[in-house]
Amino acid sequence: MAQAGLHGLAGLAMRKLPFHKKWVLTGIVAGNILPDLDSLLVAWATLSGGDSQGLHRTWSHSLIFILSLLIVFHIISKLNKSPWITALGIGLSIGILAHVMVDIFIWFRGVQFLWPF
Repeated sequence: MAQAGLHGLAGLAMRKLPFHKKWVLTGIVAGNILPDLDSLLVAWATLSGGDSQGLHRTWSHSLIFILSLLIVFHIISKLNKSPWITALGIGLSIGILAHVMVDIFIWFRGVQFLWPF
């Protein structure tokens, strides 16, 4: 699980970017780790004897996931009148995008960025 460590370090390195909102930076760090939570689904499928094909580096590494997350956080922010929620969603989206870029350029296995297409 060395990837999680690398992605965590990438998130920490990105905190030096010139963002002035605390929640954007928090989102960037968390977003760099978030996509690999799909590994828990792979573990569950493997332990339960199910099929783990198509669970890792698919939906959680896709453009649809990033845009959906951004929209959901924006809607929740507007409903609660809490701009920090939008800032967190923006940070998460930036962090996830950075995570995907690291996976594309560093790891030898593909990333399905345009999943499900």
